[in-house]
Amino acid sequence: MRKNNYCGLGAGYVGIGQFRDFIDKHPFIRHISASSCGEVFLNPDIVPIMKYAFEKGISLDIGTGTNLNTVSLEALEALVKYRVLHINVALDGACQETYVKYRRGGDFDKVIGHIRTLNEIKRKYNARNPYVNWQYVVLPTNDSESEIKAAKAMASSLDMKIMFVKDWDGYTPVDLEMIKRETGLDYGSSQMFSMSEGRFLPCFQLFKYPQINWDGRFLGCCYANYANGGLGLNAFEIGLGKCLDSRIVRETKAMLLGGRACPDSPCINCTIYKNMLKENNFATKKEIDELARRYT
Repeated sequence: MRKNNYCGLGAGYVGIGQFRDFIDKHPFIRHISASSCGEVFLNPDIVPIMKYAFEKGISLDIGTGTNLNTVSLEALEALVKYRVLHINVALDGACQETYVKYRRGGDFDKVIGHIRTLNEIKRKYNARNPYVNWQYVVLPTNDSESEIKAAKAMASSLDMKIMFVKDWDGYTPVDLEMIKRETGLDYGSSQMFSMSEGRFLPCFQLFKYPQINWDGRFLGCCYANYANGGLGLNAFEIGLGKCLDSRIVRETKAMLLGGRACPDSPCINCTIYKNMLKENNFATKKEIDELARRYT
């Protein structure tokens, strides 16, 4: 669910009818990441969506994050009942005072309460899923050693893994030695997440798990938000198969692997592709397969 026109992607959500129709037309789909640059639990149809995916044998995750402020008890139970694999909870601080400086209008204690309730429901069902990660973006407001250590201790007490993330706007902390020791983030590399190694390469999604906007626009990857219309295709209108087999997608994939440039692909203007081109260090099929395995 997106409430504003972020990066030109529009405000809206996928309804259960649209979701059901898309799944029924694409029986080969086995896994869906049901989140991106929006808040999944604002979608009024999220519970029937989870239920229908489960009934169709499709695994779901909420891996790109949720702020978990507005989730209902019904939705928390559905996460467990319908076996959602994992969720990342955006908690950029270890207390309300720090958290609200970035997550404006958020309620830290409410989020922690929702996590405790989810843990109780998992015990009720004797369930392991969903795994719950604490996603902590390192910012000027929360990069002190005391705040980071407090978050790590709280995450452990809540049976969560904590994942530290570099600021997308390029903020670099002053005490890099402490940050690396406490978070695992190396600011001398292209690593973005503490739970991953190597460079940040969302291009693998185009090959393995292409991202589709709420209105069907075929975006390719989570980093393609800047491209507005994505690759100029709509999976709801022409089907996912035709999108994947289109000329622009085939030529874009070849370009990312080091082939000839595709001038009408939005990826040609992406900073990640430009860096690959500059360093002559393109994606490889082995790297794409490894990233796909790691993030699912």
